[in-house]
Amino acid sequence: MVNKAKRIKFVLLSFLLFAIILTAFFVHRRAERRRLWLRQPLTIMRTLAGELNSPGMAKFDEPFGVAVAPDGTIFLTDGAANRLWRISVNGDAGIVTENLNTPSSVALAPDGTLVVADTGSHTIKRIDPRDSSNNITVIAGRENTYGFADGSGGDARFNAPVGVAVGNDNRIFVADTYNDRIRVIDEHGQVTTLAGSDQGYADAADSRDAQFNTPCGIALAPDSSLVVADTGNNRLRRIEINGRTTTIAGTGEATVRDGAPLDSAFAAPLGVVVKADGTIYTTDLHGSALRSFHSGEASSVNTLVSGEAKPNSVDGKLESARVNRPAGIALTSDGSIVLADAGNRLLRIVVRERDERGRVLSSENLPLREASAEGMRRAGEPRWPFEPPRETREIAATFGEVRGEVKDNDQVWFHNGLDIPGRYGETVRLVRGEKMLNPLSIEGVGTARERVRFPSIGYVHLRVGRAADEKEFNDARFLVGRDERGKVTSVRVRRGTQFAAGDSVGTLNNQNHMHLIAGPQGHEFNALAALELPGAHDTIPPTFDGQSVSFTRSDGQEFGEKEQNSNDEKKRTNLADDVTNTVYGDVRIIVRAFDSMEGSAARRKLGVYKLGYQVLLPDQSHAPGFLEPRMNISFESLPREPSSVRIAYAEGSRAGYTPDTVFAYVVTNIVRDKEATEDFWHTSELTPGDYIVRVFAEDFFGNRRTHDAPVRVVENNTNGV
Repeated sequence: MVNKAKRIKFVLLSFLLFAIILTAFFVHRRAERRRLWLRQPLTIMRTLAGELNSPGMAKFDEPFGVAVAPDGTIFLTDGAANRLWRISVNGDAGIVTENLNTPSSVALAPDGTLVVADTGSHTIKRIDPRDSSNNITVIAGRENTYGFADGSGGDARFNAPVGVAVGNDNRIFVADTYNDRIRVIDEHGQVTTLAGSDQGYADAADSRDAQFNTPCGIALAPDSSLVVADTGNNRLRRIEINGRTTTIAGTGEATVRDGAPLDSAFAAPLGVVVKADGTIYTTDLHGSALRSFHSGEASSVNTLVSGEAKPNSVDGKLESARVNRPAGIALTSDGSIVLADAGNRLLRIVVRERDERGRVLSSENLPLREASAEGMRRAGEPRWPFEPPRETREIAATFGEVRGEVKDNDQVWFHNGLDIPGRYGETVRLVRGEKMLNPLSIEGVGTARERVRFPSIGYVHLRVGRAADEKEFNDARFLVGRDERGKVTSVRVRRGTQFAAGDSVGTLNNQNHMHLIAGPQGHEFNALAALELPGAHDTIPPTFDGQSVSFTRSDGQEFGEKEQNSNDEKKRTNLADDVTNTVYGDVRIIVRAFDSMEGSAARRKLGVYKLGYQVLLPDQSHAPGFLEPRMNISFESLPREPSSVRIAYAEGSRAGYTPDTVFAYVVTNIVRDKEATEDFWHTSELTPGDYIVRVFAEDFFGNRRTHDAPVRVVENNTNGV
């Protein structure tokens, strides 16, 4: 019996040992698979929260700061709505608090509390998300009081701080944005200046001699150094433990360019985070891009998502994904990237293959789809951007016009606003009240295109915050920087600053007109529809110009044969042209036309609001398939792709910077509803014979003019044509 018991015990122990070994094998194998998976590159972008038509999901006004807890919970600030959100692993979202003032960055402290840069109140705050009472504690700074002072807690002063990071020792590092300094708060609440002096750019062995320009992002690296997104200098900087401050990437040029770190370029880098292996990820606010930088023997800066400021949001493979003015950025425990897509009002995630987190966003669910010109018009008050606010002004250029000349590879673009003439030095006033959200909202200071961008309105061609003599307004909301000779070098408005309709924003520069933009950046509307401009009306229909209608083949070449119409034929068909165009195959119809408005100078040639065409039979009944006109071009909005200007306008179109103005529209192409696609009149769908092509040109106020052109449709290349 004893031997039998020993044998049973031996067998059981053997089985147990085998099970342990087998379990260890599978655990090791699973761990190894995970290690291999974690080495895989991040390749896919998806949307975590914020999309339309998704029941129970959060809707954001301006997602900005991001932090990720060890359990995967995401905390997100909304600067426009003054909120802090909690988004769980399964996508459920809830509001932690709504009692903030333009919150920006958020960081997780070792004790599980959240540290928030409450930019609008000039304070650093602590929130415990586990506390249902949502108590908010001011760590340092005084509520709604800006300035610069080191000291303990409430004695310290900040100037609209945007960035925060928390170390394992509970020290809080602050990007004190408009003081152009990096500050540190110890565990006792004592605030000291770690790096920076006056606004500028300078590396230094002693961090106190370094200079920054509107630093916004800050992150701790594995070696305990600090990485700073020096937003106004368009560079990434590093502050080492010994205080040495250096530039680690960026030339200072405001553009998106990959390459060796000190040859690369950024366009307002904003959010920054550092991976355990030292890889740095940053968001380019003005470049609408997600970038990566890994220092080492073959160090380089690379663009992960977009390299161009394309406003549409596309999920999927990184090479085709798009973001719009991304802000905060954070890493999950497995190294995935979570970022606040501020311009698209979304929370996004970048993951590896086979990672199912998030959803692929369809364009119909883009949050800004719900915004409309009509809604924007209802939310504002009637006024012009000058005094008196109800005095009707001339409009010198309209939305959707071509700028530059369409030829070869010359740069051309859409005019995205209204040009309203004024006197040199005349004061420009806000047409609606708004809170400033962009930390660097003013660009091109001192140039003809100096401009300021609010969340829904943009003003171009002015001296922001200054009179014609360059003297700054007596208004502390504008921070004007000058060099040693007194020349203006920068103008800033703090993130979180509130403005009211009618407030002065600047004066007209030597362009003598205000370029007024309506709608969120990248989602602009026609300002005639989005803003109520008192007295703006028109009864003058558009005018057809020169050779009003022309026809080309799909390859752009003109058709070779034209016939003179007899007087009898002209009378019979009531045609306006003397020439019948012989066409075949896929035909491109080009219409030269311009608009004018009552009260505008007679020389003004304005762009046309809507254009289209219809094919008629000689008796002026509609041809098959043309019961209604095809109004293919409509400038309620602009196409998402900037290159679409060459789809709307034919070669030879020019305006803005040329001696004369020509608007030649390709009315067979479809340019409307933010999309642009090439199309043709498919003559093969009609019986060969004589037809009339009637083209339509309509202005914003509904005034329409038509023009008829005779055509003869033949079979492809008939008689050698």
